Amino acid sequence: MIAYNTTYLRNIAIVKKAKQWFSHQLISGEQMATILNKYDAPFYKPNLFIKIGLFIFTGVLISAALGFYCLFAYTIDHSLNNGFATFTCFLFAIGSFVCLEIFIKNNKLYNSGIDDALLYSALSFLFSGISIWVDNYTDNRILLTLIIFLPFVVMAALRYVDTLVTLAAILCLYAIFFYSLLNIGTVAKLIMPFALMLFSVPIYLIARKQKQNDAYFLWKHCLSVCEAVALILFYLAGNYFVIRESSIAFFDMKLEDGQEIPLAFLFYFLTATVPLLYAYYALKTKNKTILLISLLLITASALTFKYYFSLHHPEITLTGAGIIMILIAYFSIRYLKTDKHGITFKEDMNEDNFLKKNAEALIIAQSFSAQVTSQHQNDPNSFGGGDFGGGGAGDSF
Repeated sequence: MIAYNTTYLRNIAIVKKAKQWFSHQLISGEQMATILNKYDAPFYKPNLFIKIGLFIFTGVLISAALGFYCLFAYTIDHSLNNGFATFTCFLFAIGSFVCLEIFIKNNKLYNSGIDDALLYSALSFLFSGISIWVDNYTDNRILLTLIIFLPFVVMAALRYVDTLVTLAAILCLYAIFFYSLLNIGTVAKLIMPFALMLFSVPIYLIARKQKQNDAYFLWKHCLSVCEAVALILFYLAGNYFVIRESSIAFFDMKLEDGQEIPLAFLFYFLTATVPLLYAYYALKTKNKTILLISLLLITASALTFKYYFSLHHPEITLTGAGIIMILIAYFSIRYLKTDKHGITFKEDMNEDNFLKKNAEALIIAQSFSAQVTSQHQNDPNSFGGGDFGGGGAGDSF
């Protein structure tokens, strides 16, 4: 299913965990060298700056190819229409996918910038082609385009293990759910926030459960994206500012200045309490991801209340809030430098169970092997070339 060599992907993850342990002086240099030799991953994976350059260069090449193709087609036929645009998008989508597979197989690319550009270009061409094609046959083109595009983006996320594509897939799923409810009509005005919140719950639970399954270890970062999106959209579905503005934009609700939306108190309550519940749950379960999300959403809640309950001195408010946040961050970092009730600012070396098990097994095996070799070399009962320590006789005449 995965386009990349799965053994190499697992080797990269194990080496990454071993490097963390080595940086904390938990393993020796000899053990680290053994791990690097044994768990090799001969992918072409350049540094960040080269990756950005290759990404831009590949994008320029694709754009140039598209330009030459359109120019050549225009010289043949000046009456280009939507049919030609649809065919062109599908042609370049297929071509980008084919080139992507060839480069991965023959050149062992992995997050090199070239494969990223080809993947994103292929999906962009595919989405554009679907949207142009759907526009000719139906009025509800957004929903139908998303429904047709969803299987392709999900398969791409699974095959190429890309977090950005995973983000596109989960947002596409939410958009389908949103526009499907939107077609209901008046009822959607009442149930939309609660439906989106309810829809986020199984997505989060499924993503969290599968992250703990070693069989889905290679998709761990993709599942983390699904988990984070579900948490954020659960909050946004109950955020007062989002509800008020979306009601005006999508449901044509007419609100005067100072006029509240229905159930305003409930949405104010959700805006204030959901981030705090996230923070409590994160501290209780020692989940760094949820803790970071909760801090981000606490800021969003503060901005929401600031927007509707202004003190009319924004420069003073923002300066004071910034000073308070800096002080909280400073003293929190100092306090959590040492382990407090299982919570610490330091990196958690046992965070990943799969890497922990594989890296520990390797280190134990290498340490045991080195110990046996050392004992054999220092054994006083060993008399030379004999296999059983006797006489020193070798196997040659």
